[in-house]
Amino acid sequence: MSTSLKYVAYLTVLHLLLGVMAYFVIGRGPVLLLVEMILLLSAYLGYRLYQVLVAPLDLLSRGVGALSDQDFSIKMTPTGSPEMDRLGTVYNRMIDQLRTERVMGRQRQEFLDRLVSAAEVGIVILDFDGKVESENPWVRQLRGEQQEFVEKVIAAAPSANGVEEAGDKRVYTTADNRRIHVEYATFIDRGFERGFVVLQDVTADLLQAEKEAYGKVIRMMAHEVNNSNAAIVSLLKSLLEIATEKDPNLPEIASEYLPPVINRAENLTGFMRNFARVVRLPVPKLQRVDLNAILVAAGGVMQPLLEGAAIELTYQLDIRPLLRRVDPAQLEQVIINALTNARESIGEGGRIILNSNVDEGSITVADDGPGIPEEVKGNIFTPFFSTKSTGQGVGLTLSRDVLEAHGAQYQLVTEADGWTRFKIKLSN
Repeated sequence: MSTSLKYVAYLTVLHLLLGVMAYFVIGRGPVLLLVEMILLLSAYLGYRLYQVLVAPLDLLSRGVGALSDQDFSIKMTPTGSPEMDRLGTVYNRMIDQLRTERVMGRQRQEFLDRLVSAAEVGIVILDFDGKVESENPWVRQLRGEQQEFVEKVIAAAPSANGVEEAGDKRVYTTADNRRIHVEYATFIDRGFERGFVVLQDVTADLLQAEKEAYGKVIRMMAHEVNNSNAAIVSLLKSLLEIATEKDPNLPEIASEYLPPVINRAENLTGFMRNFARVVRLPVPKLQRVDLNAILVAAGGVMQPLLEGAAIELTYQLDIRPLLRRVDPAQLEQVIINALTNARESIGEGGRIILNSNVDEGSITVADDGPGIPEEVKGNIFTPFFSTKSTGQGVGLTLSRDVLEAHGAQYQLVTEADGWTRFKIKLSN
């Protein structure tokens, strides 16, 4: 029996007993009428007390039962009692909030379920024991094709024994040579940690990345071969013309032209051999050399090409040796790249100066060409960025990598006097 029924029964029995007792004790008369009026007033006060206290408590009790059944439709009505009405207002607000949160939670859950089902990745939700609780269609399709693979991946997921650490990422190869990126992670459910697994087919992405990497290496190698071969071919053509004309000074000219050709060809051969072997920039083979000699050697290789473009190459070298530990072949390639860029910037007619400064520990390639446009200053060392229609954008990238490997400071700027200077400082 509920509290309200007990209370009503108590009031009814009590007032009936009091009425009967008053009738037998007092008998008929005006006093009995007064007692009956008092009993009626007491019954009315008892009823009001029931409305104010007992009925709301009974409603609260039913509300608690409804909450346990996740029924949020029962609400309290005003009773006239400030205290109970305040309690009722709080209860009703709580019921409204719970109902709203429940609706929002269901909407979010439905959205997540649809998102997981439509996702182009695999998602496996594990229970508290590390067993599969649910998986989306992507995983079910993969399981139909690679059952053993899926079981292997899930077996390595975080569990009570912790085979793998949460957050671990791996790339697996399936039997049909597909690359699947797998990430293990966890989330908190009701105060306890559960795991889930995310699988993604990255075969196409990896193949594209490999193609781009191969393309970059090939373009860079071709760029360096073309730069050096252009100068070598120019020197050899000059020698051929002299030999054809049977110039009596051929031996003397050949002895002047051939050493730079041979030296550059040997350096290029070694550079490319190492590059191809490791598919990356070779580790510099440091030797203590005079940077002035490297400037002269690079200038000698480029001299015929510069003369063909009516560009004057001059040297402003410190009379003191500028000794530094560098890889001569790599640094010479950097200077040749700088001279090539200066020649292409100038076009026809102009000046290039090779400078060294022992006090600063620096070498500089300066040209009086049109300079670097303002809009491209931030991209000049960006891989594959070029302002030339036929440019590959790898010359300065390679130069940057070489100089970084040497721990050098460098900058390529057009200064206030209109000259563009590629300045390199080596401290070792």
